[in-house]
Amino acid sequence: MDILMLHCHPSASSRLSALARLALTGLLTLTISACATRQPAPETTLWEPHQRVLLELRHWQLDGKMGYRSPGQNGSAFIRWQQQDDAFSLVLTGPFGSGATRIEGNQDIAVLSQSGKEDIVAPTASELTQWLFGWELPVNQMVEWVKGVPAPEPAHQQMHFNLAGQLEQLAQNGWQLDFDRFQQVDQWVLPGRIRGKHGDVSFTLVINKWLPDHAVQGQSQTRPE
Repeated sequence: MDILMLHCHPSASSRLSALARLALTGLLTLTISACATRQPAPETTLWEPHQRVLLELRHWQLDGKMGYRSPGQNGSAFIRWQQQDDAFSLVLTGPFGSGATRIEGNQDIAVLSQSGKEDIVAPTASELTQWLFGWELPVNQMVEWVKGVPAPEPAHQQMHFNLAGQLEQLAQNGWQLDFDRFQQVDQWVLPGRIRGKHGDVSFTLVINKWLPDHAVQGQSQTRPE
């Protein structure tokens, strides 16, 4: 019986190898394309409308308590913060065992008032907190941080969100911030606790009550004579 032997021609084998390589290349290309077009994480998608609503909140009042630790001293105070656009009033009750301390002003001036003492005037509220605490509380950035959004400047370095799309961690202006205890207040979802750390200085702000759209009363709008 004759046996028919089949032999692959070298050129045919080369063609098969080339086709296999092409198929593998195509598969890798499809895989890479799928990764490149992957949709953003759900929490990132939720963050954008959440941030937009909070940035529109320009009039508000919060009541709470702030504790702080620094190399020079530790302390705590009850706080009432009223904000109307760029005008603000910060009332701290009980720091250093004393009575009320008020810091108020706007983008041009800040005034620190304490009972029985002369007012102290500075270009910014942060400079007054340096005098009061021994370290600068970044009041200009805190206006946005207390709402759970980054300040417009300086540029933030890092952000992390929770599954609901709310800001959970933020690195900005040398501060590391954590946000939690979010609460629904009318159409806004606002943090109930903010913890900040900058080197060997740290603070915790616990917000007990939010009053959005609360108008600031008795505001110092101009530089005193």
